[in-house]
Amino acid sequence: MTNGSAPLLIILPGLDGGGRLSVPFMQALEAHGIQSEVIAYPASQTMGYDALRDWLRPQLLQRPPFVLLGESFAGPLTVMLGATGLTSLRGIILSTTFARAPVPVPSALARVLKLPLPLPPVALLARLLLGRWRTPSLESALRDALATTSPPVLRARAVATLRIDVRGLLPAISTPVLCLHANEDRLLQAGALQSIERGLQRPPETHLLDGPHLLLQAQPIEAAAHVAGWLRTLDRGTLPLAPPEA
Repeated sequence: MTNGSAPLLIILPGLDGGGRLSVPFMQALEAHGIQSEVIAYPASQTMGYDALRDWLRPQLLQRPPFVLLGESFAGPLTVMLGATGLTSLRGIILSTTFARAPVPVPSALARVLKLPLPLPPVALLARLLLGRWRTPSLESALRDALATTSPPVLRARAVATLRIDVRGLLPAISTPVLCLHANEDRLLQAGALQSIERGLQRPPETHLLDGPHLLLQAQPIEAAAHVAGWLRTLDRGTLPLAPPEA
């Protein structure tokens, strides 16, 4: 990172695990002069949060100064990585995400969800994840993104969210944090934001935007404007850098 430029933004995607759904948001960031990239997860390997953290961390150790954005499924993963003290990590962005299971589900039901049951129709998922922002093009993009990952992997990731709880790691995050939330998020409970805010060392910068759970997809221009502005504050040196890596 040089004076006059923002740090690289590395995006960890949601449940689909790929980069297709992030393209409009990344294009909107580029209009602000922000460089970004997505790290896609292995599409055919069933990996829980711990395994994904261990797979991602060595890759991040080789990066220049960066900010990590975790969207939805990737929020707990971003918290886990942020708590490890990555030397080049300059900040964390959490978008429509959670620190503990977003939906309370009994353990018995979580086990049932592991069975090879058919996934919900994409049209139903689009209503849940996009709400009134649902369009044919967004629904098609969601269908294409999900098609790149095997159903067993998608089910395993969904089950992992029902068991995750990284609230205990939040105090270990010393970098600045930006939280983006959507006012019509049909997936997350209202306590998801409070759970994150209570656990951090210091209050994050928080923005409640008009949008659905798939906020970066439905409102890429508005979300990119908030992200770009926050990244510029990091560049100006108004916020501290990450501590040395242990």
